[in-house]
Formats: sequence, structure tokens, C-alpha cells
Amino acid sequence: MEFSFRNIMDLDFLLDQDEGQDDQGGIAVRDRDIYKQIRQSGRNHKDDTSLLFAWLDYRRLLFFHETGDRDRLPGTLYSSLYRWATRGMIVLGLVLGFLTAYSFLAYHGSRPVNVTLFIAFFILLQALLSLVAGTIMVRWIQSGGRTTNRYAFFHTLVFEFFMKKMRSQADKAADLPGGEILKKHGKFSALDRFHTRAYKGLLFWPFFIVSSLVGLCFSLGSLGGTLFRVMVTDLAFGWQSTLFTSGAQIHNMVSGLALPWTWILPQGTALPSLAQIEGSRIILKQGIMGLATENLTAWWPFLCMGIFVYGILPRLVIVAGAAAAGQRVVAGFDFDRPRYKRLLMRMRSPRMDTDIRETGGTRAKNRAPLPDPELGRMDEAVCAPAVPVRNAEAQKTVACVLASGRVYPDPALEEIALALDRQLGIEMSGVTRISFDFDADKAVLSLLSKSLGNGPAGPVIILQEVWQPPIRGLLYYFTQIRKEIFPDHDIWMFLTQTPGEEAMAVETGDVNYQVWKTAVAQLKDPGIIVERWMP
Repeated sequence: MEFSFRNIMDLDFLLDQDEGQDDQGGIAVRDRDIYKQIRQSGRNHKDDTSLLFAWLDYRRLLFFHETGDRDRLPGTLYSSLYRWATRGMIVLGLVLGFLTAYSFLAYHGSRPVNVTLFIAFFILLQALLSLVAGTIMVRWIQSGGRTTNRYAFFHTLVFEFFMKKMRSQADKAADLPGGEILKKHGKFSALDRFHTRAYKGLLFWPFFIVSSLVGLCFSLGSLGGTLFRVMVTDLAFGWQSTLFTSGAQIHNMVSGLALPWTWILPQGTALPSLAQIEGSRIILKQGIMGLATENLTAWWPFLCMGIFVYGILPRLVIVAGAAAAGQRVVAGFDFDRPRYKRLLMRMRSPRMDTDIRETGGTRAKNRAPLPDPELGRMDEAVCAPAVPVRNAEAQKTVACVLASGRVYPDPALEEIALALDRQLGIEMSGVTRISFDFDADKAVLSLLSKSLGNGPAGPVIILQEVWQPPIRGLLYYFTQIRKEIFPDHDIWMFLTQTPGEEAMAVETGDVNYQVWKTAVAQLKDPGIIVERWMP
């Protein structure tokens, strides 16, 4: 499966549907069966990312069976809306450019077209806009795709408009029969996640390409409008200026602009000669009666080449470069996040399902086979048991842990480290003691953030007793460290019972666990995740 924003969006959305369900229950069995089906089909899943996308193929088919409409997935909605938006912007740019050039070149026989204004608007201004777009593209690539305040206006304007339209389409799809699944877990939470900093980098390039396509199509339309006017109208071009008093000055200027193509076009068509430039100068009190026709028509090849070289070619390069950069960003997306690790652990963890018979024997349950994404139908073969490969295939995620020294002594941390490894494949890189007072902890947390460097953005795990209610002060603490200290890391709150009790695991139906989930969901920050120590 290709790396694309559509696939990432669908993957996150389908994972959202599993949030709040018991990992030890139905979804664990389902994901384990999907893993067996993947292994039996012989599909290539040599790394975690390919295994995630293989899982996505099966989950899309299951979603189709649940809703009866595969087109309601947010990735499909996004692709459809983006495709139509791109087409609309292309048509808008072509039409606007054509009409602008066509209107600008209107000639009534008494006043020639002023080439000075034409060069300023259709050539120099477009070259300047291309330079700005190219600078933004290069700076963004150099910054590694990190959003900054410099581009906040562009992101806010285009991104919010697009996501508003997409949310509207998602709401319409959710109101159709069988579309209730789109309304699970809040107001389309898969879209809310893409407001975060880590995901906005994925959306920069698609919208940058659209804006560049508008400029490209405007110049193409301008070139088409100019050529159409030249073909169907007897145009006359002239120049007039108070600052430039001689034809030699204008000739030097246009010669500099024509350098990129003078070695390609024949002499005499690349740019007007000095005599033609002097012969097309308009002097207000003299009018145009004394100007020769060959001088007045000598400008149009230069103007068309100017549009092509300074308006079209740079934007073609920018669009191609932005498309390549966008693919590179998507291909480099961090799939080492906790939510993906949880899924991988569910698939790779062997499970045993038995029924006790009167004879005392056991019999494995026969579950319906999963649909095969390669065939698009239900496979008749029963999945063969997979060999447990957790230790061979699982890759650990390194995470730093924040914990209260008063609540979590070292012996408890050793047990928690084993639970994180067993349950989520996470290895503790170290423990930082905190007081849950942001002002008091800010200095030590800032040092911790700097020590993480520019490596993979692993999660930051905060140990928290489940019985303690999520009061406003605690929620403020979580949001502040997420915003100011760890903006590139997910904050994962790992809920446990009080250390020292017989069992520190938290059951699915624990009322306090449900309260924590509700309180964190109200923060509307997809980067703050609630997890529990499962039995």
C-alpha cells in the first residue's frame, strides 16, 4: 500500500473506533485474526509500517461490511474533496488568467497596449510571486516540515476552510443510514487530530501545491489569452514613460529580461530591436499616426516568452518540487507512536480461546474468516494458527516517564516497567520525578525536553493514580506541558491503582477510569492519550 495522507487518515479514524473498547476483548481477538490472515496470505510485512497498512486493508473491508459504504471513510472524503478543490482551482486560475489578459489587451484603435504595465503585472509580478513561493518551499524543507508562526496565517486560512468543508461532508455521510459509526467518540475525532502540530506538517504540501497550481494556471491562462488576442485582433503595442526618456534604456531592460531565451529564438523574434523599441514609443501630444505597424507589433513574441519563462516555468518547478517534498514527508511519518504500538502489540500477542466440554477436553472456537483485501470477498479458508513471533518481530518504543516520587517508589516502577513492556512494547528510558505543579516542574521538564534532542518523537508517559479525580489543576498541568514543553510528543497518561495494593491493574469497567477518559476527551487534544494498566 502506498504512503499517502488518505491512508494515514483512514488508519487514525479506524483506530479511533477502537478507543474505549476493551483491548482484552473483541478488538484484541479481531486484530489477532487479522494478523493471522495477513501471515497466511503471504503479504509482505517486513516492518511495522507495512503491517499497519496490511491491517488497514482488512479493516476497510470490515468497515464496508458494517456501514455498506466504503466512501464514508474520512480518507476517501478527503481525497474526493481535495480532488474537486484542485480541479476547481485549476479552472479558476485558467479562466481568471485568460479573461484578465484578454481584457487587458483590449485595443480600440486609438491607444496601443501599454507594454510597461503588461510587463509589470504579467511578468515581473508573477516572477516575484514565484520567488516568494520558492523561498517558502525551500525554507520549509530546510526546517524539516515544522510549522512556524511565519506561515500560521496561510495554514489557518486554507486549512480551516478546507477542514470545515470536509467536516460538513462527514456530517452528511454520518446522517445516512448505517453512518452512525462516523459520529462515535465526539465530533469526528479523526479530523480533530489533524489540528495538532505533528499532523499539520502533512497538510502543508497539499495546500501549497493547490496555491501554486492557481498561480501556474493563471499564467497559462494569461498566455492563452494573449495568443488568442494576437491571432484574432490586429494589436498595437507601445510604451511611454516619464522616467525613461530614451529607447536605449528600455532596450537594455528588456534585453536583460530576455537573456533566458535569446539563445533559443532566432534573432529578431527574441526581443524587439532598438529601432523597433524607439519606433513604438508613444508621445502623448503626437499620438500614434506616425508610428510604423511593424514596430507596434514587434512586442508580442517577447511578452509571450516573458509569461512562459517567468510565470509558467518557475511554478512548474515549484509544483514538482512540492509534490516530491510532500511524498517524502508522508513517507517519513512517525508510525512509532503509542497508538500504533498498541495495535501492533494486539496483533502480535498470541491468544487462546477455549470452550470447556463435559469430557474435560477443549475445543477452539471457530470464528468466521476475515475478508481478503486482495480478493475483496470472504475467504473460505479457516485461518491457520500463527506462530507467536512477538519477541522476533516486536520493536520497542523508548519513552521517558514522569512520576511522583511520593506515590511511585522504585519497586513499583520496576513492576510498571514490566507492564509497559508486556502490554505496549515500551521501554522506559528513565524516570523524572515531578510535583504536578507546572511552575515548579518547568525547569526540570525543559531540561528533559532538550535532552530528548531531535530523535524520534516518542511518547512522554505520566503515571497517575486512577482514583484521584481529574481536577482542573491536573488538566491544566497536562495541557501546559503538552503545549510548552513537549509539543512534538504525545502525552500518555498511564493509570494505575495505588502502589502497594494487591493489584495495580485497572479494570475496563472502573468508574474512575471512565471519568478520566471523559475529562481528557474534553480537552480536545488528540495528543493527550489515556491508557490503563490492563490485568
